Order: sequence, then structure tokens, then C-alpha cells
Amino acid sequence: MIDLLVVGAGLTGLYAAWLAAQKGARTLLIAYGRGGLELSPGTLGVAAGTSPREQLAAFKRPHPYALIGPRTVDQALDALLTLLAAEGHPYAGSLDVNLLLPTAAGATIEAAYAPAALAGVDLGNPRQMAIGGFLGFRDFDSTLAARRLSARLGESITAIDLPLPPPTSQRDRYATDLARLFEDASWREAAARAWRSALVGVSHLGLPATLGFQHHQQVWQDMQDRLGLSIFEIPTLPPSMPGLRLEWVLRHACQDAGVDFVEGSRAVGRVTKPHARARVAGAVALTAGGPRAFDADAVLLATGDLLHGGLVARQDGLLQESVFDLPVVHNPDRSTWVSPRASDTQPYATFGLRVDASMRPLDAHGQPLYSNLFAAGGLIAGARRAEEGSRQGIGISTAYSAVEAALA
Repeated sequence: MIDLLVVGAGLTGLYAAWLAAQKGARTLLIAYGRGGLELSPGTLGVAAGTSPREQLAAFKRPHPYALIGPRTVDQALDALLTLLAAEGHPYAGSLDVNLLLPTAAGATIEAAYAPAALAGVDLGNPRQMAIGGFLGFRDFDSTLAARRLSARLGESITAIDLPLPPPTSQRDRYATDLARLFEDASWREAAARAWRSALVGVSHLGLPATLGFQHHQQVWQDMQDRLGLSIFEIPTLPPSMPGLRLEWVLRHACQDAGVDFVEGSRAVGRVTKPHARARVAGAVALTAGGPRAFDADAVLLATGDLLHGGLVARQDGLLQESVFDLPVVHNPDRSTWVSPRASDTQPYATFGLRVDASMRPLDAHGQPLYSNLFAAGGLIAGARRAEEGSRQGIGISTAYSAVEAALA
């Protein structure tokens, strides 16, 4: 018998599976895809504004933060940050002041925590700073990033094109290709030797986030030592190495903790009494070899929102939860789901499952549908994650709360 069956392999699902397994629970994770970490900058946004901690106290029910409370957010983040540090992938930051980080387009984003190589930037002191791009690498334009960042900060930032050592490629290189090359010490030395003359007078260098993969921390430190300056990374177009590194650490931690994976398979929920407030029995994985039924004491849904497959829009205008067909909080008039401009508040962002403080989905009367079914992350209603800068914070903290309740 499985103690906890997790559906979804994004940040929320992987973190929940690791939490449960390291508490001694027999854990199974079923995933149709890989989640969105390879699209993400790998940062941990908790709440936009100067101080995430102050913002946390301002949220009201039914917002997920108001349901679980600031203490749970602290505990969830502490557990994840401790894991990342132990795996040699430390993050920097705090809930007291948001980090301000540059993007590849020369804009800025806020995050409570970020990988050390990203958090090393100091936009408050851009003098002697340069943005370096790689000749032949089309997923990062140093001139665009430097020009727009200069306009934003009111300080001139230099753009530098840096040559890449052989081997040459017959196709466009992606961030993943360069990350693997940077793992080679001799290739790093050749790169540093080719760059030194172009970096005279530079003390702070921004590079596209390509400095290694599994040994990123060592690669980043080694390049700083070879060049004699500080380096900060800027996430590129997908595939995003900071997001892939975070995914790799979490997957590695799950495997070490004993989590079993069934991947490439849609999950269909199983219940003991479909028309009663009873218990779920587990899920069926629709594998290439046929359906496989798994019994579980508890199930945690971490399948994401409307954009990630956890919610499915039907032709009749209704929204359907994709595993158990649970009731979804939404407006059935599809013409109201999207605002005219992309920069406007989007009504669909708040759609999802209504849950209690234990993260159990509720019916129309506010009662738990099933005593052993839980949800976490983007599947939960009541938050505007992109607008609030809260996507990762909600995913991590609701996963923590759900696992605690499921294993109680």
C-alpha cells in the first residue's frame, strides 16, 4: 500500500513527494509531463513588494497564504532551502527584503530567494558592471539586456561579446549545450583565456545562465577565480538552466529518499464511493502498457492551473479538474475569463479548487469532498500568482501543509 500518491512533477509535486518520503512515507509520483521548471528562472517568489513577510500578513481568505498562515510558509521554505544547501545548490535571500534580479530582456524581477549565482548581482551599484553575451548563442542578446537595464537603472552598463572556444556546432547551441561544455575544466580555461582582454576594467560580469549543470556551484566559483572578478547569471530563454538545476536537485533528492516514479502517464482518480463523502482509493496510471491501478492511503494533486493541465476547459464553457473531476471555482461565462490586454488582471488566474486549511478540496457547502484527498500549488483557487509574485511560495507552502495533513 502506498502512503501518499502525488500527481504532478513540477516544483510543487516534486517537493511534496520528497517531503513525504523523507518523513518515512512510501511515496509514488505519477506525472504526464515534466512540469514547468525548465521554463522558470529557478527563483522562489513569495510575494511582490519590498518585504514579502509584510505582504504575507496582508492576505485574506480564501487566499492560500491566509489558509495556512505565515508560520507554515517559513517552515516550508526552511525545509527546501536546507535541502538545496545540503545538495550543493545553495540559495540566497530572505523574507524580509525581495531580491531585484535582471532578466534577459533587460527588465527586472523580484524574488525572495534565488540561486547564489543569480543573487550575486547588485543592481544598486552598476558601475564597473558589464553584460557578456556569447558569439553564436542566439538565446541571449547582451546589447539588448545592457541597453534596457541601463535605461531602467539610469547608469551606463557595457555590453560585451565573448568568443566561445571550440568545438564549433553545426546547429544553434542551447543553454544546456553550453552548460555541459562549462563542466569541462580545460574548456573553461580556454574560455577564460579568450575573454581576459575584453574584461579589463570590469569587476562585475553578468553572463547568460549556462555555468554548468550538476556541478554548477563549482563551475561558477571556478570561472570567478580564473577571471578575477564576480560573476552573476541571468536566466535565458527556455530551456532555463536555473530551473533545470532546481528540477535535477529535487528529482535526485526524491530518488535518494525512495520515491517511486511513473512518468509519461495520465492519472485518473479512484474513489470508494463516488457519490458519498468517503475516501479516495488511489489512482489509475494510463501507461503505454495499459492502465495500472495504485492503491493509496492519501492522494495529493499538484497538477497546476489552467495553463498547466490541472484544469481543463470544456467546450460547454465549464472547467474540469483533470484527475477526479472535482468542482472548480470559476465563471461559466468564458467571455469573462481573459482581460483585453495581457498586462491587465486576468480573471482566470483565480480559478481552481476551493480548499480548507488542510488543503482538502471542498464541495459547494464548504465540506471536504474526501477526507484523504489533498491539493497544492496552482490548482488552488483564490490567488493571482503572477500578479502577486507568489507562484513558488504558494506551491511550496501548500505542498508542505498538505503533506503534514495527509501523513498526520
